Amino acid sequence: MPAPFVNWSGTVTSRPSAWARPRTEGEVAALVREVRGRGGRLKVCGARHSWSSIAAGDDLQVELGGLAEVIEIDRRAMRVRAGAGCPLHVLLDALAAEGLAMPVIGSVAEQTLAGLTATATHGSSLRVGNISSLVEGMRMVSGAGELVELGADDPRLEGARVHLGALGVLTEVTLRLREAFRLEERRFVLPFDEAAARIRELGEAHAFAKLWWLPHTESALVFTYDETDAPGERDARAWAVDAWINRNLFPALLRLGKAFPSLIPRTNRSVAKLHFRPSIRRGRSDHMLQLVMPPPHRETEIAVDLADTEALLRGTREVAHRDGARVDFVVELRFVKGDGGWMSPAYGRDSCQLVIGGAYSPDIDRVFDGFRRLGQGLGARPHWGKELALTPAEVDALYPRAGEFRALARALDPDGVLRNPFLDAILGPSPG
Repeated sequence: MPAPFVNWSGTVTSRPSAWARPRTEGEVAALVREVRGRGGRLKVCGARHSWSSIAAGDDLQVELGGLAEVIEIDRRAMRVRAGAGCPLHVLLDALAAEGLAMPVIGSVAEQTLAGLTATATHGSSLRVGNISSLVEGMRMVSGAGELVELGADDPRLEGARVHLGALGVLTEVTLRLREAFRLEERRFVLPFDEAAARIRELGEAHAFAKLWWLPHTESALVFTYDETDAPGERDARAWAVDAWINRNLFPALLRLGKAFPSLIPRTNRSVAKLHFRPSIRRGRSDHMLQLVMPPPHRETEIAVDLADTEALLRGTREVAHRDGARVDFVVELRFVKGDGGWMSPAYGRDSCQLVIGGAYSPDIDRVFDGFRRLGQGLGARPHWGKELALTPAEVDALYPRAGEFRALARALDPDGVLRNPFLDAILGPSPG
């Protein structure tokens, strides 16, 4: 029996009928044509780091580890071409060896380029958009088994930047680069109310900025990042300590909360007291922006207009504390520059994106429901890689060009070969 699909946190499973690991674009095309010929469906997964079921297949499940090469680094054009299965950390190290960098990255570097672009994975900057906004070109195999190449001047590229896995099997991505740069990170603690009032201002004033808040505590940890030429490197020993904490100490504390939920607020306050401390660090940009993989947990995330930043953060505190709820994971607030990607949560507006999660909180489903209602009142768009529930009508109301995206998906995948239950739920019935 084929192995099940299981995402990294163990919250999404599916039962593919078979797995395939193509090594070339030609093998990808042959797989798609075979599946189409028998009336089946094919779904690609990368690092399986999404909390949504966007990558979970119900027929042939495809992994792109055979298409993971960094194909070409063009310093003159400041572009890189890489296979869609290339993990971000592999690309970042290859770029650093050439004195180059990506203008923005997310917190975790295990994901593949196909997954990063499918879900509009983002960092936290109002000067640079999400990773999908860096895309200058794509190659994919359509649902009809044909090679499709989208260049920077192709009008379909804006629709394909955040492709949701609905347009084709991505085989190659071209991304915009910049010269390597160094960052100075400053961490400081603010009372929650002051942090809520100032965080937008800080986001606008710095190259990168974000906020962490642990429910049941009265302070927030703020991070700002600015370019620097000052010396200093991220200490490998400190990274190892962070890894040990995330693999051992935090999971133990979370399990304690599972066994004794009444201890969650007290545990959060203890963690904040120990971990939320002022500091200054400097180092290579991607080293400063990356985090050690956190313990498995659930997450949901929404994006609102930048003007609603304070309302979103204050509303999240109310939701997290409502009716004695106990939330055992950090809330993170980040910023994303507006872009033109049709299905990007930051389409047409500078945005604040906020994630709330839980590992063993007995109240997390109720909290997630309240968070979604908060987002609905603010016109929020959910992150495609986090837990979400949207109808096609809601998608149309939130994304002005959703209809054009559906039309593009029908043109490139006329028989619904690339569909799965996730896409059927948000885009409507499969055309196949």
